[in-house]
Amino acid sequence: MKQYLTGFLLFICVATNAQFKNEALPTPAIVPFSMDSLMLIKRTHPALEITTPKWKFSKNHVVTGALVFTAGMFKGFNETLQFHWKAFRLKHPGANPNWFNPAISWKNKYENNDPKASAKFPLSTSVLVMFTDQYHLNNFIIKMSWGSALIIKVGEKKKPLKHYLLDMLYYTACHQAGFALMYYPYKK
Repeated sequence: MKQYLTGFLLFICVATNAQFKNEALPTPAIVPFSMDSLMLIKRTHPALEITTPKWKFSKNHVVTGALVFTAGMFKGFNETLQFHWKAFRLKHPGANPNWFNPAISWKNKYENNDPKASAKFPLSTSVLVMFTDQYHLNNFIIKMSWGSALIIKVGEKKKPLKHYLLDMLYYTACHQAGFALMYYPYKK
């Protein structure tokens, strides 16, 4: 059976990629690529403009940049809570450790804060874990921010590779700026 399927797929590939000679269509001249050939094309066909569009900062960049900045802020907040709890506690003495301290708050998803007991409320240990402590809420916000930014970016038209590289630099800067805002004040 595999032999017949392989043969059929091979036939389909060859048949769909076959080129038939059509006398009605003129065959294009093959011109090797060079700057001279580009200048010849521009001189003979002035309407053909061969340029690459420049990277522009758009309203789309503002929205997606803000989402990525938000993701960076909450990532920095998570890192602060996890690795600099004492510094966070000194700056915010009224912060409830049962909600903010990940070393304690992870137990909030269980009945009576006992990991051996059942879930505190339906789905508190899975889908609705973001309502049990700040650490999980931050993770939810990070994922939603990145996901929203990606969905918005997917809707854009195709661009040259250079634009994607510049976008990567821009979004990295946005994320790092948000992270630095929430993390470095507590890192002492």
